[in-house]
Amino acid sequence: MELYKEIYKMKELIRKGWIIRNIPNRNESDAEHTFSMTILALDLLSKNNLKLDELKVLKMIAYHDLCEIDPGDTVVLFEKVTEQEKFDKEYACIKRLSKTYKLPEIESIWLEFMEQKSKEAKFVKLIDKYDAVCQAKIYAEKYNRPEVYEEFRLHAIDICNEIEKLKF
Repeated sequence: MELYKEIYKMKELIRKGWIIRNIPNRNESDAEHTFSMTILALDLLSKNNLKLDELKVLKMIAYHDLCEIDPGDTVVLFEKVTEQEKFDKEYACIKRLSKTYKLPEIESIWLEFMEQKSKEAKFVKLIDKYDAVCQAKIYAEKYNRPEVYEEFRLHAIDICNEIEKLKF
């Protein structure tokens, strides 16, 4: 039950990027972001010949934002924090979760994602970006804010090209 209480915090952790862009009303939580990443990944994995460890991909998606439970969602470009400071706070959270709940794979898989050492890590990073593009499109249409999507639109092309490179 204690682990669930920790994970529950993801449902209440609102992604700051949308707040910074003045998206009105209720914004996406980290839990919702993780869920949509999971569906996007499963869709891409099923429709493409990607030679990836699907279980590792799903675990990486599940663990990738757990690091925000303690420090919150930090947007370096808009906050007075360096990339290193952000990493240090997030890594401290990951180490705490791994140790507290005796789940060392949280730390090892999170580090693999952060270091972009494997094809799975690169794929999950692309899915992370792709989810933001999709969410931007939804918000742009829902709130008649085309500039929100325009900021992300060019990333969509790059992401598709990068996913193509993962095929064998």
